[in-house]
Amino acid sequence: MTFRLGTPIRPAALLPALLPALLGTAAGLGIGPGSGLNLSGPSGVTEARLTPDEGIVACLAERLLVLTPSGSLLRAVPTGTPCAGLSVSADGRSALTRDDAAGTVTVWRLADGTATARLTAPQATGAGFAADGAVLIGSPRGLERVDPASAQRRTLDSAPVTALVTSPDGTHAVVGRASRVQLIATGDAAVRSGHACDDSCPVGTVGFSADSRSAAVQAGSQLVALRAGFPSTVVVREGRTLAGLPQRDGSVLTLEGDTRTGEVVRRDLLTGRRERTLIVPGGPLRPIQSSATGDMLGIGAAGLAVGPAGWATARRLPLPTLTAGGGTDPATGQPAALLPGGTLTLAGAPLTTPPVTALQTMNRATWLLVTGSGGLNLAQLDAGKVRTVTPAGNATHLSVNHWGNAAAIWNDDRLSVVSQKTGKVTATLSAPGQLGAARVTLSPDATRAFILPAQGEGFVALLANGKRFGLPTAPGRRAADVQISGKGVLAFTAPDGTTDLYQPGNRVPYATVRAAPPIRTLSPARFSPDSTLLAVPARDERGWRVDLVNTATGRVDARTPALADPPSFITWAADSRALTVGASRLERLDSVTVFPLTD
Repeated sequence: MTFRLGTPIRPAALLPALLPALLGTAAGLGIGPGSGLNLSGPSGVTEARLTPDEGIVACLAERLLVLTPSGSLLRAVPTGTPCAGLSVSADGRSALTRDDAAGTVTVWRLADGTATARLTAPQATGAGFAADGAVLIGSPRGLERVDPASAQRRTLDSAPVTALVTSPDGTHAVVGRASRVQLIATGDAAVRSGHACDDSCPVGTVGFSADSRSAAVQAGSQLVALRAGFPSTVVVREGRTLAGLPQRDGSVLTLEGDTRTGEVVRRDLLTGRRERTLIVPGGPLRPIQSSATGDMLGIGAAGLAVGPAGWATARRLPLPTLTAGGGTDPATGQPAALLPGGTLTLAGAPLTTPPVTALQTMNRATWLLVTGSGGLNLAQLDAGKVRTVTPAGNATHLSVNHWGNAAAIWNDDRLSVVSQKTGKVTATLSAPGQLGAARVTLSPDATRAFILPAQGEGFVALLANGKRFGLPTAPGRRAADVQISGKGVLAFTAPDGTTDLYQPGNRVPYATVRAAPPIRTLSPARFSPDSTLLAVPARDERGWRVDLVNTATGRVDARTPALADPPSFITWAADSRALTVGASRLERLDSVTVFPLTD
């Protein structure tokens, strides 16, 4: 900023130039593209379909994946809500998903991920494409046919529909109606085959033959075969049948019984007679769809597989697992991630430890709750080793203060604070019935506990004598989480997702940040070790992200690229120059992403 000699200088003209210096703004702060870490484990993929060119469309958490036949990611489309009710058009150009909470069906153009139509579908029990691209919607009001381009509707049948699944080519559909399940033609809704149940007939999984004229339907406790132009047959009368898929040779492959063994049973479609048991290499797969070439698509715990019947030579398409929590190894800075089930990984490799129930990194310390012979143990991770600090007894939760030199562990009734230096309990607090599902934050000096019960008002407790005080927030503001920086700045996140920032001793917030409503699997906000930035999980119509808020100004100085999932954890590097997030970038297939900060 320059001025000519003799030009009058107004104070207001200087303000924009001086604000960064006066307020300490991190000028030019940026976030690098980030490096991803793909962890193997339960993938969470819920639905998948083959496209005519043998590609795959799949639902994974809150995104729609478009994969090549080899499993490479072509496109990831954020759906905004958990991806459900997947159907792919016969030409492979479009897909639809349902949002039952909002009562909508969204049609997506797979070439670029654009939402081309949003159709109202209150109380929808199913939706799918017909052969000509129209959308069929089932609900208690009956069966409707909707043109996605014009949104024009036509009722095909007014009888209430309890379930609707269309075939891959759109020519047929399975419809559930109270105590009946039917195979219909989508063009005129004519019934081609049907089955009457003795009582109610809840429809579970549905598998179609390659020509769509046969379907194996989980109807209550039975697996029923419906064939166009023929009466129904019962393939499995009772049992834990999960899925069935009719084959060209008149058999049906079923996943039933103890799925841990990886067995798929071949049965006769007409009689249900057991013909052969196939052992699926690499674990059990639920048969989903048969391709035109005779291959089958299956969903397993770790992802997808495509191959011949039995999957002996299947192409496994692993998908990333979603983490349950995480942090970093203080000695190396490598990501430490907690998988569902309690497996602890370091830089992607599992560590040989008992199951871990909680993990948190703050500053230069990573604390864990680890299963032991006498209950849980409070431990620390350092240089790839897990060291027990003290027995945790029946504690079920963990929280670490800003400096990482004290940890709080608690159960329903009692909270204990443990010193990192001595490994001894330095304070206890009894609060029967108020601690079980509470969120607890220790003050940096470990003298106060900010306690937010699952029900009722939050409070601050002095650990020396147990005295309680109200939360230092503005009147009428409730809190779902609180974080405290090393400089005493308080960040209270409200149930509506706004985060208020308070200077020490001041009950009037100096800034409010719009973010994302707190949910059970979402990481709380985290202050950087140097207390200059607050990482806040946020979302908008484009998906999830993490915002970096300047604690001096309350402004967002930088944002991560779009994320595929709500971050399950956020951890800062000890030097405050990198951020480890328990989520993948939208366009990648990872479990954890490390974002460097740039100037």
